[in-house]
Amino acid sequence: MYLAWFDDHPRKELRFKIAEAIFAYEDRFGERPNVVLVNATQIFNEDVEGVRVVSRPYVRKDNFWVGIEGLVASS
Repeated sequence: MYLAWFDDHPRKELRFKIAEAIFAYEDRFGERPNVVLVNATQIFNEDVEGVRVVSRPYVRKDNFWVGIEGLVASS
């Protein structure tokens, strides 16, 4: 499951926007995400607070998809 987060504040650093999105995910779902998807133009080559940041062309600019990838759902 992903949390969609939008922040287009022009003076806020990208790292801070991502950190806020991570906090919002933790607050809402009560667990730590392991990935944040960002727009391909917002290249960010490092983790933020231990969470992997990945650029994807299908994510709109200033949108951040925060979630957990790589886990298999149990039945």
